[in-house]
Amino acid sequence: MTEAGKIVVLAGATGNLGSLIADQLLDRPDVQLRVLVRPQSAAKVAGLREKGAEIVEIEVDSEAQADRLEDALQGAYSVISAIQGGSAIIVDAQLRLLEAARKVGVRRFIPSNFSYNIFGVDDGDNINSDDRRAFAKAAEKAKGDVEVVQIQNGAFMDRIVLFGFLGAFDLDARTAFLWGDGNALMDFTTYADTARFTVEVALDDEPVPAIFEVAGETLDFHDLLKTYEDASGKTLTVKQMGTLADLDAEIANRRKAEPANVFNWLPLMYWRALLTGKGKLQAIANDRYPHIMPVSVADYVKREGL
Repeated sequence: MTEAGKIVVLAGATGNLGSLIADQLLDRPDVQLRVLVRPQSAAKVAGLREKGAEIVEIEVDSEAQADRLEDALQGAYSVISAIQGGSAIIVDAQLRLLEAARKVGVRRFIPSNFSYNIFGVDDGDNINSDDRRAFAKAAEKAKGDVEVVQIQNGAFMDRIVLFGFLGAFDLDARTAFLWGDGNALMDFTTYADTARFTVEVALDDEPVPAIFEVAGETLDFHDLLKTYEDASGKTLTVKQMGTLADLDAEIANRRKAEPANVFNWLPLMYWRALLTGKGKLQAIANDRYPHIMPVSVADYVKREGL
């Protein structure tokens, strides 16, 4: 604690979600934001420094900088990780962060989960979910007195994910792509709302559940399509791609053909988790922070002119 209030340490402030979390923290007069950034990326957070953030240049994923990492977390109330990458980042680097947090007495650690229900999918369904579950399992043994809170928000509602990365929609071609019957309920939350909830969790004086779920809206594929059409005034053609078993086969074939081209098959792994219902959130707790009113799909579509 400082005269400015709680210190929150953020790793991953240069990413889509991390930058929004940083802005939310800087808007809080009761918070001192400390950002961990790679030296080669320091220029990207110059604006945060100008707004009052403390910038610490450090290689979070470097075992050789473990002592420096402890120094960087000194006095922190919470540590938020919004870093992205493979198992070397999500598992190894985050465990180093957690270990440093434990050693210096940090109250709460929020790892870079920010996804659908990763505990509902099976091993091999999604390589990224596998890494996050591996971290969660290891964190249970390593956390000590630190509260580790996994924030799960469903799929990001934003144009670069739901209307982009997932491959669920081609808005230019006015086409939506469906595997299976589309009746499974799916959760959607914007980056901005996820950032708002994350900051509240980071600053909460009361214990927070180890898995904390939030959602802007919950819809099945058919309601999602209708919501988009009503909000945009546009009609989409649904292209039936096959059964869920066909989706499994498509992912396997793409991965076998181009194992290094993750963007050819990883999006389908996420879309599969939603369409099968495996990624459905189980205990949405928006009401813990009732002042946050998450954006609905319709409002987002209207606001973005999609």
